[in-house]
Amino acid sequence: MARDEFIRARVAGWEKRYITDKAKKAHMSESEFVRRAAMNKEVAYIEGLDGLITELRHQGNNLNQLTILARQGRIDFLDYKPFMEVYREVWQALNLLASRVV
Repeated sequence: MARDEFIRARVAGWEKRYITDKAKKAHMSESEFVRRAAMNKEVAYIEGLDGLITELRHQGNNLNQLTILARQGRIDFLDYKPFMEVYREVWQALNLLASRVV
């Protein structure tokens, strides 16, 4: 079994605050943020992505509920066009956000 090893580093107060703020914005722990940054891995937070993720989660819940109702035989027909419109809008918004990062 591999044993975890630790690195301790001393930083100035302003550096700690800077790292903490950047980690929060990236939705990462400070430890994960520092590891990624030190290993030259991408550390990015895309403003506006939280709202899109929330919308997709809501739509996923709606689809799951409709699937259950269909399996129970409680609904026979579903107009999927409104769902497709939401997914199209979310996809376009994701593409726009991604183009700003690259």
